[in-house]
Amino acid sequence: MTVIPGLVRRAAAEAERHLREGVGLLVRVGRDLERSAELGRVLPSYIERVAILEQAVRDQDTELRTIRTELDSLVVQLNDRLLPRIDERMDDTERDLAAVATSMIRTGRDTVGHRTRLEAAERRLAELRTKIAQLEQRTGLWRDLQSTVARFGDDLDAMRARIPLRAAEPPAPADASPAPVQNITDRPA
Repeated sequence: MTVIPGLVRRAAAEAERHLREGVGLLVRVGRDLERSAELGRVLPSYIERVAILEQAVRDQDTELRTIRTELDSLVVQLNDRLLPRIDERMDDTERDLAAVATSMIRTGRDTVGHRTRLEAAERRLAELRTKIAQLEQRTGLWRDLQSTVARFGDDLDAMRARIPLRAAEPPAPADASPAPVQNITDRPA
């Protein structure tokens, strides 16, 4: 009958375990009682601190409510003063933007027209510069011709001065011939 002593041993082990748990529970309760006694001595100071903190929280709450009321008042005043003007300013800004956009479109169109005119003017200026260059070239040629003619005149005068003067030939009969031509060298003085 080995079954019964095994059961007895199990029951004894179970009882011992329960006893140990009970003893552990009593030890913990004893500690809790010590703590409770200690807390009982310290608790009035904690209660006083909590009361002071509650009063500080109430004071801060009152201050925050005052600030909140002032902020609400400021918001109402700002809304009353600024919102109508903001709408007007937004309308003015929209009108200004529309005017600027229209002006830019017109300016773009005008710019294209002006660019075409400028290109035509530049072409005309190029043509005029070409003509001026040709005119300067012709003027240079004309001056060269004038100086050549002046030198030719000087050379001719020098040649006349070297040729001896001849006497004038008798006039031809007046019936069939035209009047005699004077000698080039005979110049009235």
